[in-house]
Amino acid sequence: MKIRNGFVSNSSTSSFICHVCGEEFTGYDASPSEFDCSTCINEHVICNEHLKGIEIEPEMINGCEHEFDRKKMKFCPECGKEALIEDEDADSSQLAEKYCPICQFKLYSEEEMAQYLEKTRGVSRDEVFAKVKAMNKRRRKLYESEYISHVCEKFTLTDDILLAELKEKFKSFEEYYKFINKKG
Repeated sequence: MKIRNGFVSNSSTSSFICHVCGEEFTGYDASPSEFDCSTCINEHVICNEHLKGIEIEPEMINGCEHEFDRKKMKFCPECGKEALIEDEDADSSQLAEKYCPICQFKLYSEEEMAQYLEKTRGVSRDEVFAKVKAMNKRRRKLYESEYISHVCEKFTLTDDILLAELKEKFKSFEEYYKFINKKG
Protein backbone atom coordinates (compact mmCIF):
# COMPACT_ATOMS: atom_id res chain seq x y z
CA MET A 1 0.00 0.00 0.00
CA LYS A 2 1.34 3.43 -0.93
CA ILE A 3 0.96 6.19 1.69
CA ARG A 4 1.12 9.82 0.58
CA ASN A 5 1.48 12.91 2.75
CA GLY A 6 0.57 16.55 2.08
CA PHE A 7 -1.31 17.58 -1.05
CA VAL A 8 -1.95 14.71 -3.46
CA SER A 9 -3.73 15.12 -6.74
CA ASN A 10 -4.28 13.05 -9.86
CA SER A 11 -7.01 13.02 -12.45
CA SER A 12 -9.58 11.61 -10.07
CA THR A 13 -8.89 12.59 -6.45
CA SER A 14 -7.46 15.42 -4.41
CA SER A 15 -6.36 15.14 -0.80
CA PHE A 16 -5.66 17.90 1.74
CA ILE A 17 -4.30 17.72 5.26
CA CYS A 18 -4.94 20.47 7.81
CA HIS A 19 -1.53 21.76 8.94
CA VAL A 20 -2.89 22.42 12.44
CA CYS A 21 -4.83 19.30 13.42
CA GLY A 22 -3.69 16.80 10.78
CA GLU A 23 -7.22 15.93 9.62
CA GLU A 24 -7.21 14.59 6.06
CA PHE A 25 -9.82 15.48 3.43
CA THR A 26 -10.16 13.59 0.16
CA GLY A 27 -12.54 14.11 -2.74
CA TYR A 28 -12.95 13.90 -6.49
CA ASP A 29 -11.17 16.92 -8.06
CA ALA A 30 -11.82 18.86 -4.85
CA SER A 31 -10.38 22.05 -3.41
CA PRO A 32 -9.81 22.86 0.29
CA SER A 33 -12.79 25.24 0.30
CA GLU A 34 -15.11 22.32 -0.49
CA PHE A 35 -14.09 20.80 2.87
CA ASP A 36 -14.54 24.03 4.85
CA CYS A 37 -10.78 24.66 4.79
CA SER A 38 -8.74 27.68 3.75
CA THR A 39 -5.30 27.93 2.22
CA CYS A 40 -2.94 30.78 2.93
CA ILE A 41 -0.52 32.40 0.52
CA ASN A 42 2.25 30.20 2.02
CA GLU A 43 0.24 27.04 1.26
CA HIS A 44 -0.90 26.21 4.79
CA VAL A 45 -4.18 24.30 4.64
CA ILE A 46 -6.25 25.15 7.70
CA CYS A 47 -9.68 23.90 8.80
CA ASN A 48 -11.92 26.97 9.08
CA GLU A 49 -12.62 25.83 12.65
CA HIS A 50 -9.09 27.02 13.52
CA LEU A 51 -9.84 30.43 11.99
CA LYS A 52 -12.76 31.20 14.31
CA GLY A 53 -12.33 34.53 16.07
CA ILE A 54 -9.96 35.89 13.42
CA GLU A 55 -11.41 38.94 11.72
CA ILE A 56 -10.78 38.63 7.97
CA GLU A 57 -11.56 41.51 5.66
CA PRO A 58 -12.97 40.03 2.41
CA GLU A 59 -11.24 42.55 0.18
CA MET A 60 -7.88 41.47 1.58
CA ILE A 61 -8.50 37.97 0.23
CA ASN A 62 -10.23 38.60 -3.07
CA GLY A 63 -9.42 42.25 -3.75
CA CYS A 64 -12.34 44.65 -3.64
CA GLU A 65 -15.91 43.63 -4.41
CA HIS A 66 -16.05 45.47 -7.77
CA GLU A 67 -16.09 43.54 -11.02
CA PHE A 68 -13.23 44.25 -13.47
CA ASP A 69 -10.47 42.36 -15.29
CA ARG A 70 -7.89 41.86 -12.53
CA LYS A 71 -5.31 40.45 -14.94
CA LYS A 72 -5.28 43.59 -17.09
CA MET A 73 -5.71 46.27 -14.43
CA LYS A 74 -3.49 46.71 -11.37
CA PHE A 75 -5.98 48.92 -9.49
CA CYS A 76 -9.78 48.93 -9.28
CA PRO A 77 -11.19 51.70 -11.50
CA GLU A 78 -14.00 52.38 -8.98
CA CYS A 79 -12.31 52.41 -5.58
CA GLY A 80 -8.59 52.50 -6.42
CA LYS A 81 -7.71 49.45 -4.31
CA GLU A 82 -4.95 47.20 -5.58
CA ALA A 83 -6.21 44.27 -7.62
CA LEU A 84 -4.88 40.85 -6.71
CA ILE A 85 -3.39 39.31 -9.82
CA GLU A 86 -3.86 35.59 -9.46
CA ASP A 87 -2.43 32.62 -11.32
CA GLU A 88 -5.10 30.91 -13.37
CA ASP A 89 -4.61 27.81 -11.21
CA ALA A 90 -4.57 29.70 -7.90
CA ASP A 91 -7.47 29.54 -5.49
CA SER A 92 -8.92 33.04 -5.26
CA SER A 93 -9.83 32.45 -1.63
CA GLN A 94 -6.25 32.27 -0.36
CA LEU A 95 -5.72 33.93 2.97
CA ALA A 96 -3.26 36.78 3.20
CA GLU A 97 -0.28 35.98 5.44
CA LYS A 98 -1.49 38.41 8.08
CA TYR A 99 -4.66 36.32 8.57
CA CYS A 100 -3.00 32.89 8.69
CA PRO A 101 -2.55 31.79 12.32
CA ILE A 102 0.46 29.68 11.34
CA CYS A 103 2.19 32.54 9.49
CA GLN A 104 1.48 34.82 12.48
CA PHE A 105 2.89 32.27 14.96
CA LYS A 106 -0.46 31.84 16.76
CA LEU A 107 -0.57 28.13 15.85
CA TYR A 108 2.04 25.91 14.27
CA SER A 109 2.33 23.32 11.54
CA GLU A 110 3.59 20.08 13.10
CA GLU A 111 5.87 19.42 10.12
CA GLU A 112 7.50 22.86 10.35
CA MET A 113 7.74 22.75 14.15
CA ALA A 114 9.43 19.34 14.06
CA GLN A 115 12.00 20.75 11.60
CA TYR A 116 12.54 23.76 13.85
CA LEU A 117 13.01 21.67 17.00
CA GLU A 118 15.42 19.32 15.27
CA LYS A 119 17.57 22.28 14.20
CA THR A 120 17.42 24.21 17.47
CA ARG A 121 17.37 21.41 20.08
CA GLY A 122 19.55 18.83 18.31
CA VAL A 123 17.40 15.81 19.12
CA SER A 124 17.48 13.39 16.21
CA ARG A 125 14.33 11.76 14.93
CA ASP A 126 16.16 8.41 15.02
CA GLU A 127 16.69 8.81 18.78
CA VAL A 128 12.98 9.49 19.35
CA PHE A 129 11.87 6.74 16.98
CA ALA A 130 14.07 4.22 18.83
CA LYS A 131 12.18 5.07 22.05
CA VAL A 132 8.78 4.79 20.31
CA LYS A 133 9.77 1.53 18.63
CA ALA A 134 10.94 0.09 21.98
CA MET A 135 7.35 0.44 23.23
CA ASN A 136 5.80 -0.92 20.01
CA LYS A 137 8.05 -3.15 17.87
CA ARG A 138 5.59 -3.10 14.96
CA ARG A 139 5.84 0.67 14.46
CA ARG A 140 7.20 1.69 11.06
CA LYS A 141 6.85 5.46 11.30
CA LEU A 142 7.51 8.31 13.71
CA TYR A 143 4.72 10.88 13.72
CA GLU A 144 5.56 14.58 13.90
CA SER A 145 3.36 14.96 16.99
CA GLU A 146 5.34 12.23 18.79
CA TYR A 147 8.63 13.90 17.95
CA ILE A 148 7.37 17.30 19.12
CA SER A 149 5.95 15.84 22.36
CA HIS A 150 9.23 14.08 23.15
CA VAL A 151 11.36 17.19 22.56
CA CYS A 152 8.93 19.39 24.51
CA GLU A 153 9.00 16.97 27.44
CA LYS A 154 12.80 16.76 27.35
CA PHE A 155 13.23 20.56 27.38
CA THR A 156 10.09 21.43 29.42
CA LEU A 157 8.50 23.33 26.53
CA THR A 158 4.84 24.18 25.94
CA ASP A 159 3.07 25.35 22.80
CA ASP A 160 2.91 28.87 24.26
CA ILE A 161 6.66 28.90 24.94
CA LEU A 162 7.43 27.64 21.43
CA LEU A 163 5.17 30.18 19.73
CA ALA A 164 6.60 33.03 21.85
CA GLU A 165 10.10 31.88 20.87
CA LEU A 166 9.18 31.98 17.17
CA LYS A 167 7.67 35.47 17.48
CA GLU A 168 10.79 36.73 19.25
CA LYS A 169 13.29 35.06 16.94
CA PHE A 170 11.70 35.68 13.51
CA LYS A 171 10.29 38.88 12.03
CA SER A 172 8.19 37.02 9.46
CA PHE A 173 7.09 33.57 8.40
CA GLU A 174 9.38 33.85 5.37
CA GLU A 175 12.40 34.28 7.67
CA TYR A 176 11.28 31.24 9.74
CA TYR A 177 10.73 29.16 6.60
CA LYS A 178 14.20 29.98 5.29
CA PHE A 179 15.70 29.02 8.66
CA ILE A 180 14.03 25.61 8.90
CA ASN A 181 14.84 24.76 5.28
CA LYS A 182 18.45 25.95 5.28
CA LYS A 183 20.89 23.10 4.81
CA GLY A 184 23.50 22.60 7.50
